[in-house]
Amino acid sequence: MLSKPEFLNLISRHLNDPSDLETQLEVEKYRSESPENDAFFLEIKKLWELSGKVSRINEVDVDQAVQKLKSHLVKQSPRKSAFWLTRIAASILLFSIGYLIYHQSTKTVFTVKSTNENQVDSVKLADGSVVILAENSEVRYPDKFDSIREISLLKGQAFFKIHKDPNHPFKVLINKSNVVVLGTTFNIKMSKSKIDLGVITGKVMFTPYQNGTASILTAGQALTYDVIKKEFLTKTAQNSDSWLTKELVFVDTPLEEVCKQLTDYYGADIKLKNNKHTEKKLNATFKYQTLDQVLEILNETYNIKISKENNQINLITP
Repeated sequence: MLSKPEFLNLISRHLNDPSDLETQLEVEKYRSESPENDAFFLEIKKLWELSGKVSRINEVDVDQAVQKLKSHLVKQSPRKSAFWLTRIAASILLFSIGYLIYHQSTKTVFTVKSTNENQVDSVKLADGSVVILAENSEVRYPDKFDSIREISLLKGQAFFKIHKDPNHPFKVLINKSNVVVLGTTFNIKMSKSKIDLGVITGKVMFTPYQNGTASILTAGQALTYDVIKKEFLTKTAQNSDSWLTKELVFVDTPLEEVCKQLTDYYGADIKLKNNKHTEKKLNATFKYQTLDQVLEILNETYNIKISKENNQINLITP
């Protein structure tokens, strides 16, 4: 039975000259002797085929390798020594090429995706998950995942539709905070001072900082985390993805909360000034409507007075 170095030399000769029938028969004979031999051949063949994709391999110095081997070889006849040196050098070259190709093929490559003003874009991740970026947002993601699927939201806002895989949790890093999910849809909006997280479907776990107390949110729940104070407030996930759906839905929503959500959606500073507290809550749906149209409906519903001071819009109850 051939030793592995001898079989490696045989494989090298066969792969260099597949038309050599005699060598091919020898290889097939050795492969048939055991499953281990066959697996060894297939692995070497795979590395050999991959090596054709490498254009430059400067790290391999075959001459230097041969010289080091010479110093460790026992004294043999010149012919026998040359025989072994040639084959060992070939083996070193083959495995060096294989190592470099393996290193290159397994190295994780990260991509940063950014959006500009008035631009919405999406990213499909290696596991089939989809990230939709709002304007002025940025996400960093790998070309492949290992045991943990992990990406980073660097700035702005994004909607996540995560492919369900219970054996491989999905993690979104947000500065020093993170969100871990198994399979769900949720929205994250971040700034230097706060993080808004809204869960549309499924369940997520939010950890505000290392060793911080984690919070589990289910569908319909949301939170706002104050990065500076390290405090968070839980609430409903109402309209957390409105920037994407272009729809605002209010169900039994207090007028003060309506003003906050309109401020986030339209980018206008809207304040509620109560002359008289109102218990009446809003039930309405707005889709593709302007802020002026929404304010007009609020005026009719609550009989409020609307005034504008500089860049601030005041809603004054009667």
